[in-house]
Amino acid sequence: MVLAALLLLALLPQEDLPTVTEGLLTLGLIGLWRWGWGGVHFVRAMIYRRRVFPRLRAIAEGAPLPPALYVVVTSYRISPEMNAAVYGRLLDEACRLGLPCCVVACVTDAADAHLLRQVFVQRPDLTEGSALHVLPQAGTGKRGALVDALHLILQLRPPPQSQLLLMDGDSLIQQGQLEKTCRFLSAFPDVGAVTTDNIPLVRGSAIVREWYRLRMAQRDQAMCSMSLSRRLLVLTGRFSLFRMEAVSSPGFALAVNDDGYQHWRLGFIRMVTGDDKSTWFSLLKTPWRMLYIPDVAVICAEELRDGGWFTATTGLMMRWYGNTTRNNGRALALGPRRLGWFFWVCLLDQRISPWTGLAGPAVVLTAAVLHGYAVLVLYALWILLTRCLMTLMNWTATGQFHPSFPILLYYNQIVGSAIKIFVLHHPDRQRWNRQGLAATGGRGLAARLSAGFLALSVATFFVVVTFLARGLDPHIDHGTATGLPAMLDARARPEHHLRLPCSTSRTAPCVALTPPSPPATFSGLGLRPTASNP
Repeated sequence: MVLAALLLLALLPQEDLPTVTEGLLTLGLIGLWRWGWGGVHFVRAMIYRRRVFPRLRAIAEGAPLPPALYVVVTSYRISPEMNAAVYGRLLDEACRLGLPCCVVACVTDAADAHLLRQVFVQRPDLTEGSALHVLPQAGTGKRGALVDALHLILQLRPPPQSQLLLMDGDSLIQQGQLEKTCRFLSAFPDVGAVTTDNIPLVRGSAIVREWYRLRMAQRDQAMCSMSLSRRLLVLTGRFSLFRMEAVSSPGFALAVNDDGYQHWRLGFIRMVTGDDKSTWFSLLKTPWRMLYIPDVAVICAEELRDGGWFTATTGLMMRWYGNTTRNNGRALALGPRRLGWFFWVCLLDQRISPWTGLAGPAVVLTAAVLHGYAVLVLYALWILLTRCLMTLMNWTATGQFHPSFPILLYYNQIVGSAIKIFVLHHPDRQRWNRQGLAATGGRGLAARLSAGFLALSVATFFVVVTFLARGLDPHIDHGTATGLPAMLDARARPEHHLRLPCSTSRTAPCVALTPPSPPATFSGLGLRPTASNP
């Protein structure tokens, strides 16, 4: 990073530096929102992690355990080794809790069912009343499997104050952390659900591993910030614990199975992916609160699909940001009085951030074409400095660090913003990466107009960008044109005038060739001067 900064400084034209810096101040108004908002989240996350959460944890240490625990595990083509590890750890933690534990396993293969029954039988220390129910999963997504499991659990008539754990079939629970999560939820009667940190167990190259680690670090910081408002932006399907009273109503299962929303142009859009967003929105509409537990982390198996780095990462972003976008509008409609002003503004920022994330590079690239490369070099220095600062902030808040984080941060900003803008105009396009399920949108006129609305929005964006880029002229003081205007400017300038050859003795200066002055006249007498006598 230091060598890159030195190289950029060497490329920067010194005579343009002061005026370039003044021109970039017009871009600072855009960055003020992004950096100010990011700084607020950082401070809030540190307050929650260092001051608020330790007090919550101290209260939770003395809280009672629930009378019973119900667990729904959804799996899709999980290897036998992973199945044995996931259910083995889960049942071991249930034995340690000493609670009746009812596990509903949603599997896709008969061999999985046989393996899980063997794992269950090998643990005779399970508390009386514990059971394992195996439900076939048709491979059409988690929603149908979750609804079948919820109906089964409700038929078992759970006792009051019971808890429901929703988790994926590739999430590994660490020792002692299930008890910490259950006690935490029991300690606060107004909290309907809690979720935890994730540790990615990545199969792939080093850059893939660090990309996942960076995402989890950013998620951890955002979750801590949101918890100060007793709200969260998602209840992840990897591992979330619910109070049974919050999910026992028929409307909760209905919201998971037949969730969707009414779009102003595309009509009703059914949710294919994002079951964790459906459970989140079901609680968001109610008085129940949500909290994040940063000292509990589950290990999640992660693997990018085939197709290369760019294809795989953009495919995941398309699913993640699509789920967020499809739920953003209806969450905003609940209003700030119901959600609280800070949380509501966070939802509003999800609509603004894609455009502000692309505004900086778009303005600078346009200014570089119009005025020369000096502004581009200075912006590269700014990106290098700020992303290193953001990496240090993440390191301070979460303890996660890698030298590649500054580059990955910028990659996520640019590519992620472009995908968010695309999804904002195509909310009906959905894809579930592992199952291969997809909803490519309608075929009517409204769906075909999505590309037109996207083009109109991008055109408007570039009009604003061009207006801002005109203020980044690095030659305000001396007026010399550079960049594209210099190439197109055919007007004569002083440096184009011919000069007389220099004296061979190098004693006479080179002077510009100028036309002879007209003879002087005496306007009053009409006389001309005469040569004087020698």
